[in-house]
Amino acid sequence: MPDGLQVPAVYLRCRDSDFMGKFLFFLLACSLFIGSTLSYEGYTQFLSLDRVSVRTGDPEAEALFWKNLGPAELRYWPVFLFRSADLKKKIESESPLLFSLRRENFSAFFIDLEPLQPWLTLRWKKTEFFLTRDGRIWESGHPLNARFAGIRPPSTPPFLLSDTLPSPAGIPGEGIVVMNSVFPVTFFSEWVSGLETSGWMPHTREVEISRREGNYLLRLNLNIRDRTVQIIVRGDQARWKEISSAVSQILHQLQFSGGNLIIDTTYTDRIIVRNVAGGGQEGPHHVEALHRG
Repeated sequence: MPDGLQVPAVYLRCRDSDFMGKFLFFLLACSLFIGSTLSYEGYTQFLSLDRVSVRTGDPEAEALFWKNLGPAELRYWPVFLFRSADLKKKIESESPLLFSLRRENFSAFFIDLEPLQPWLTLRWKKTEFFLTRDGRIWESGHPLNARFAGIRPPSTPPFLLSDTLPSPAGIPGEGIVVMNSVFPVTFFSEWVSGLETSGWMPHTREVEISRREGNYLLRLNLNIRDRTVQIIVRGDQARWKEISSAVSQILHQLQFSGGNLIIDTTYTDRIIVRNVAGGGQEGPHHVEALHRG
């Protein structure tokens, strides 16, 4: 366009008028479409939620589920489906429940609610926690544990975390009951597996966990043949069977020695055995260094 050439005002007004006309037509078409859809839905109810079946053996769990549903979720299945992920997150974080959803047909859904099953008990400072196999953790003394059927303390020995370690549940947010464990659940799986394969599990009263030089250290408190035996192992110890065999030999050799024992297996080339008197004082003798062979 040459310099100084001006567009007539009439042309600009025509372009503005044409744009506004198209925009108004678009709004009118959208309104017509939405109105027709709502009218058709009101007649056929094709967006209505047909059925939600809840399977749970606990009336409290089912009541909690319905309590978290709003009118829109109960009326329209697309709303229910869209918000189901948030509903799952809310229920599973605010209660020790496992939420699963399955779509039965176009507008019907099946909900399964199960109480979390405690696998281990963890104690940190003055607080006790339940831990599941998939790493979910919550306080064992929470009132919801008594309201939901099926939540029972595990039969495994408790794991006592040193006060110098962080809380296994971290810092929960407001209203949050169930969290993910700060400690990897694989650690506990390996330790439990070690107790089971070594044969120490039935004798273990509790397991103390601490850290030394950046590595986990386990102190196993066992009751064997009317005596207390403490076995100290590294948290990364992969030779549980070998250690178990050596400890069995030690217990057999010292079965008539009397007193309690502390068996330190953290050395690479030997096992140190200390005899402890009834008052908790280590005796001046029975300090032995045994090679693992």
